[in-house]
Amino acid sequence: MNQSLPQPLTYTEIQAIEARAHQLRAEAMAEFLKALGRGLRSLLQKLSTLRHLPRHA
Repeated sequence: MNQSLPQPLTYTEIQAIEARAHQLRAEAMAEFLKALGRGLRSLLQKLSTLRHLPRHA
């Protein structure tokens, strides 16, 4: 039976994990803001299109 005990992380390893987590959060926030911007732009374009349609349409 192989008993594998968890090894404590070094300070350097913890810093690397935190840096990676920070990078992933920043990338996720950037993607969220891009999607939000695309959605708002699309909404504004749709509203603008509706405003410029002829009244009889």
